Amino acid sequence: MKIGVLKTTNCYIKSTALALMLGLGSCAQRPKVLTKDLVEFSCPTAAKLISNLEDGARHSVTVFVGDSIQPIIKNSDASKYMKVSRNLLKSLKKLPKNMEVYYQVYKGKADNLIQRKLNNKTNLLTVGHGNTGRGFITLSGGIKAYEGDYISQYLADSLCNKAILQKDSILKANISSYAYKNLKQNEKDAILSYLYNVNESLLIKKDSSRVIPESFFECISNGNKAKVQAKFNVLPSADGAKCGLAKRNLIQLLIYGDGEVYRDVNAQSNVHNMLDILNEKIDTKRHLKEVFKIVEDYGVDNVKLEKTKQEFFKYIDK
Repeated sequence: MKIGVLKTTNCYIKSTALALMLGLGSCAQRPKVLTKDLVEFSCPTAAKLISNLEDGARHSVTVFVGDSIQPIIKNSDASKYMKVSRNLLKSLKKLPKNMEVYYQVYKGKADNLIQRKLNNKTNLLTVGHGNTGRGFITLSGGIKAYEGDYISQYLADSLCNKAILQKDSILKANISSYAYKNLKQNEKDAILSYLYNVNESLLIKKDSSRVIPESFFECISNGNKAKVQAKFNVLPSADGAKCGLAKRNLIQLLIYGDGEVYRDVNAQSNVHNMLDILNEKIDTKRHLKEVFKIVEDYGVDNVKLEKTKQEFFKYIDK
């Protein structure tokens, strides 16, 4: 079975970053094991986009596991595993059977700011490709992973795939069958990514007092792409977390528009609002380069994107 260097071309996600140094020790007597099967994503391009946005690899580690894979490594047992060196990883075309990638359950800085603002006393935890849980992460079989624990790449990818399928079902249930059938791949991926990070209750809501009274889903059903692009505008209550979400909004709306911003006052206004948030940072250009890097990695119309890039940098320089 193949494992390790996971290619998006065959529906798999690659994890490369090493987030933690683990010490030498024994890997014996692990009670529950998994095979080295990989999760084949039903929406591979959406999975690729979401994994890039969530950047779960920052909290991953590759370790020697011996002859079997444990689905979860408790934080207290981490010292029993030896980290694979960076040089060795670079030399490998795929991971051998005695190595596995694990993702650590962590409390995100932005999430922490938002939870404090909302006065939530239970921590919001994240693992893998942005899967969250309050106080713990629930895995298959009712297994719970807590802050500092590690889950195998197979489980992380499975959680991601399950979440994407759930968001796809929500999308299908809330727009017309005609609109769903006619969504282009880039449009659908941008919407699924948005749903992955935003509760659908916000996207169902309509408000007659707003500039665009229709809900996000209504705009999709009505085929008004400019209004949809204008609706990639969710922002957190905590100021310290706004930059990250502004960047995500820009990435998603650019992918939805295949590299361009529609010549519509609402779409343009939304983009300017997001750029204004980035412009509050000292390193605005670095953040903007990160936006375009993810959009380029996803793949959109190069000519449209280059024109958009020039317009964005011109706006922040004015």
